[in-house]
Amino acid sequence: MKKILFLFVLMILGCSEKTENIRASTTENTIEKVSYKDFLAQIKSKTETQKRSYFFRYINYDIPEYWQGTRWSFGGTTRTPQSGTIACGYFVTNVLSDFGIKIERIYLAQQASSVMIKKLCSEIKYFTEREDLEKYILSKPKNTVYIVGLDFHTGFITRENRDTYFIHSSYIQNKGVVKEKTESSKALNASKTYMIGTLKY
Repeated sequence: MKKILFLFVLMILGCSEKTENIRASTTENTIEKVSYKDFLAQIKSKTETQKRSYFFRYINYDIPEYWQGTRWSFGGTTRTPQSGTIACGYFVTNVLSDFGIKIERIYLAQQASSVMIKKLCSEIKYFTEREDLEKYILSKPKNTVYIVGLDFHTGFITRENRDTYFIHSSYIQNKGVVKEKTESSKALNASKTYMIGTLKY
């Protein structure tokens, strides 16, 4: 009986030790998000080769992480996530400028999205149905960044495997910066026209 009790205690201690190890491991793997200023400094320190391979991650993952929830307004021009407001055109040009891409940031933000797309993108296409836009994106290589121009709106489109996302500063209920699936995006589905261009760094 004593042996059984002793083994039972050892099992409990063993489980406790494993649990502590898991907690320690989880803590070690948790990386605290740096400030946006420090984040941009990290990007600036990358080589051009590193930046090219990182560009998709920057637009698809890191920018939504920092900017999501920053409110929209028609005249919003903030350069700082979670502070002030940001219009859709300025969101696109500010994000590209922050990456180090030399563009006419203010001028392009104030133009029709077609002007920005023609200036910055290649392989420009036009669609009148969102489903056709999605089919086109899914026919192209994954991990590609696009700029899309709608009737009165603009933003980035990205593709992860079979999922496509619209990353933009949404004017709907002044929601601001969001990353949402294209199929359920109210702003995307409200448009009657779609102009899309491939954006490469």
